[in-house]
Amino acid sequence: MDARCVNCNMRADFDIDKNKVICKKCGLEIEYDDYIEQMKEKAVSLADDFQSNWDKSGF
Repeated sequence: MDARCVNCNMRADFDIDKNKVICKKCGLEIEYDDYIEQMKEKAVSLADDFQSNWDKSGF
């Protein structure tokens, strides 16, 4: 199964048997639960940045 690397944003692989996300490009190897937490943090950060930019510029 494919995933997106939290370090380099390239395609990474989810190894179901090992329960790890592995990026061949940058060498990231992370437990799936930790991967999900890092992706949540990135999503929240992107949403916060968007909201603050929206608040500054308005319509």
